[in-house]
Amino acid sequence: MKNHKNTKEESIIETTLFGQPLALGDARITYDSLSPLDLRQPVDALVDDLGEDLLQITCANGDIVDVGWYPAWNAQGRLRVVAVREQDWEAPVFSAQPDKDPQALLQALRAALASLG
Repeated sequence: MKNHKNTKEESIIETTLFGQPLALGDARITYDSLSPLDLRQPVDALVDDLGEDLLQITCANGDIVDVGWYPAWNAQGRLRVVAVREQDWEAPVFSAQPDKDPQALLQALRAALASLG
């Protein structure tokens, strides 16, 4: 991860996921079992690694972007990206089920982060 300073002296974090840039703003990746996976592989090759807890990004104010596979370890499952405020998992401010494709997932992650901005 790289720290960049803007003119307001706020810390801006940028990282890469699947070889693509992902601007995190004031957030941090707090859990990641997703980035080692090659999502271009068939689901059957990945299913043992596809659990509910794949990636969690936590903002400075405690808001969370979470990525999981539902139902966990099930070849019929789907990726799910949610953004939650104040630990309100029952009413996420953003929810998406992107295709199992790195670009689709990155697009959903960017939208989830923007929804918390």
